[in-house]
Amino acid sequence: MLEAVYPTELLRGLLGLIGIGSAFMAGRTMAAVRQGLLKAGRHYAWMVRAVVCLAALAFRHSLDALMIGAWALSVAAFAGGWRHALHRQPPEDLSHEIVPRDTPQTRD
Repeated sequence: MLEAVYPTELLRGLLGLIGIGSAFMAGRTMAAVRQGLLKAGRHYAWMVRAVVCLAALAFRHSLDALMIGAWALSVAAFAGGWRHALHRQPPEDLSHEIVPRDTPQTRD
C-alpha cells in the first residue's frame, strides 16, 4: 500500500539527505564542543540523528549504491562541517558605517 503512494526509493533518498545534513551539523557541533562553545549533548543529538537516518537505509534492503553513497557523503559532510566551524571568518566590522567617526573637516 505504501509503495503505491510513495516510492520507497524516494523515501530512502530523503532519509539519506537528512542523514548527510545531520552529519554536517554533527561535525560543526563537534568542533564547537572541542572549542568549549557548546555542551556535548547537542553533538550527541546530531550524531544520533545521523546514525539513525543512515542506518534506516539498510532496513529491509541489501547493500546498494544509495547506502554506500550516503555513508560516504556523510563522512565527507562531517569533515566539511568540522572544517567550516574551525575556519569561520570573523564578523565584519560595520561600526564605522553605523556611527560616523569624528574626523577633522577641512574648510576650503
